[in-house]
Amino acid sequence: MIVRSLNPDGVRERLALILGPAEAARIGAAAGVEVLIDDEPGATASAVSAALTAAGASVERTPAGALVVVASRPQLEAALNAAPPQLAESLRRFLAAFHRGETLAPTLHLRERILDLSDEARVMGIVNVTPDSFYDRAAGLDDVVARTRAIAAAGGALVDIGGQSYAHWNPRIAAEEERDRVVPAVEAIRAAGIDLTISIDTFKASVAEAALAAGAHVINDCSGLSDPDLAGVVAAHDAGLVVMHLKGELNVRAPEGYHYDDALREIVEFLYERTERAVAAGVRRDSIAIDPGLEFGKEPNTDLEILDRFAELRTLGYPILFASSRKSFIGRIFNRPAKELLVPSLATAALGIAAGARLLRVHDVAETVQLARMMAAVRPGMRSTLVPAERMPGTPGGNSAPSAAV
Repeated sequence: MIVRSLNPDGVRERLALILGPAEAARIGAAAGVEVLIDDEPGATASAVSAALTAAGASVERTPAGALVVVASRPQLEAALNAAPPQLAESLRRFLAAFHRGETLAPTLHLRERILDLSDEARVMGIVNVTPDSFYDRAAGLDDVVARTRAIAAAGGALVDIGGQSYAHWNPRIAAEEERDRVVPAVEAIRAAGIDLTISIDTFKASVAEAALAAGAHVINDCSGLSDPDLAGVVAAHDAGLVVMHLKGELNVRAPEGYHYDDALREIVEFLYERTERAVAAGVRRDSIAIDPGLEFGKEPNTDLEILDRFAELRTLGYPILFASSRKSFIGRIFNRPAKELLVPSLATAALGIAAGARLLRVHDVAETVQLARMMAAVRPGMRSTLVPAERMPGTPGGNSAPSAAV
């Protein structure tokens, strides 16, 4: 597995403003240099290093034997073209990792729905139907429908229904009880005709089966496929699947805390293995998203490291879900309760979007939609299509109602 550190996006888009598309693509490829790390280069490491160096790349070996490569796409292609057959596969791995990080997945297939991720990050609003969630619980099915309507009206693209709290101070509930909480919520949303993609936050195959049969589109599994039957259920319904990294067990906190030697390497390897397991069970690759699992089996310092190195998750090639909204690691950093964490939650969401996240699971939908649209608007391709209002609403000559331009 190759773990990579990414440079900022947008070089080609900016070059296209002054050059033609073909010229911009060629120069952008030459200018786009990436840092690639192969932790297990194998017996051909020295020969691969020599081939890359001959093509102009910079290569170093770590004390543990990993290859650290700084290269552009043309350099990687030149090394591959000149390599003997026994080195081709290793060099293709570098080129494939470069491509995955360079190109974000444009869509996500979710049953009969195709979620467009090409222009801006999409927001998933949270609706909890448990009596013990740490923040903002729905009070009955009418409230579920009202909250879901509000998510849609605020610009959200998905609603995530949760029927089991994973906090370590709350008990694990039986599958039957969880099913009785989430299935009526799905049925009520579908009956109300609300045009949102419906996600179910569960790790249990039986709950997933019932929810998908009721009309849900996505299973958001916070356990990383701990139930061996879940992926097969998702595949049978042609549904979407979010695979989250988890160290340890849901509803249980390790008394000694959580330690990582290299957090992002461990998370990427875990997610690679679990997504391959899902594909083997029949889940479509273009129906899978990944989540690094902020706070799940992690200490605040590790959560901050994930935020700092978030772009390395792009090496897996899947859309990335970002979920930090009002989480306790932020509350522990600021020593504040969940109700006072809107601003730092938005700050972390901005970090995630900048690093490549295209799905945001949040409590505060309207604010996060504005954040996502503002970040999308600054990109050259987006800002050239904007049609701003003549004047800001509320100013002399401006409209009295807010504009929906961004």
